Amino acid sequence: MFGPDWLLDAAIMMIERTHRVENLATDELAALLVGPEPPLLFDVRTAGEFEKSRIATAVRVDPDTGPGDFTARFAALLAGRDLVFYCSIGQRSSELLARVESACGQAGAKSCRNLRGGLFRWYNEGKPLVNVSGTTDDIHGYDPIWGMMVEWRR
Repeated sequence: MFGPDWLLDAAIMMIERTHRVENLATDELAALLVGPEPPLLFDVRTAGEFEKSRIATAVRVDPDTGPGDFTARFAALLAGRDLVFYCSIGQRSSELLARVESACGQAGAKSCRNLRGGLFRWYNEGKPLVNVSGTTDDIHGYDPIWGMMVEWRR
């Protein structure tokens, strides 16, 4: 009756009501990643989650990073780039984006967006994930409740 898509959509609606950041659809990100100027991806999850799987080319950033630390670490990469932030479903990445968006703009970023539905939506739509060994069908469930938002490929 209530499957992963329903739960994920409900969570996304709650996140978007709370965090007023610009969102990007997974299909749009997939197209941008194969384009001439792919965006800079920021994975806003724990190190363990990142190691399990991620979108190729993503750079991990700790979810608790503040604007000063973010720009100190990434300022040289931001100028003239489109930035996309993601986490499991969009909560942590929306929070980080809200904190660092102004600093990113000051550093010359062209745009800053959050991946709508995060890595779970990306995975549920069959889009590719990688880990240190290459392509993977594995993904973290975060916890049993959040794991119910995942359409497991195994």
